[in-house]
Amino acid sequence: MSTATSAATLLPLISPDPDSAFDRRDTTENPLLSAYPGRSPGTPRDRNGRERRATPRMQVMLACEQRIGDVRLKHYTTDVSTFGLSLKDGPTPRKGTQLTLSLLLPDMPAKPLRMRVQVLGAYDERGGMRLKFFNPPLESVRRLHRYLNTQI
Repeated sequence: MSTATSAATLLPLISPDPDSAFDRRDTTENPLLSAYPGRSPGTPRDRNGRERRATPRMQVMLACEQRIGDVRLKHYTTDVSTFGLSLKDGPTPRKGTQLTLSLLLPDMPAKPLRMRVQVLGAYDERGGMRLKFFNPPLESVRRLHRYLNTQI
C-alpha cells in the first residue's frame, strides 16, 4: 500500500451548477457598481455619509492659463481643492502628463499662482481634465486654502 496520496483524492473537485453560476463576463452592468449599492459613476465616495477627501472640492469658476511652449490656453476651473482642480473644457492630455498652470485668484489677480499639475484623467466623456497639484509651493497652498475658506 502506498503512503503517498495525490491532492485529487484528498480534495474533490466541486463544480458549480452551470445554470446557477454567475458569469463574470456579463457586460450588462458594471459588477463593481452592483457590489456597492446606491453608488453610481461620478458620485464622490463617502464613508458613513461623510466626504472622504482631506479637503472638500469647492464649485468655483476661476480663470487659469496653461502653457505649452509658446502657446497659452485659457481655461476655467469647475471645482478646486487644496490638492487639485478640474477643468471642464479643452482636450485631455494623457494620464500622468505634467503641466504648468497659472491660477488667478481674486485676492491678488496680478499675482497668479504658478502650479505644476499632473493629469489624473478626463473630466467627463467630452474631455476636460482632472488635475492634482504636483509638489505645490507652501505659500501657494496657503493662499489657495485661505481663498477656499472664504467661499464656504
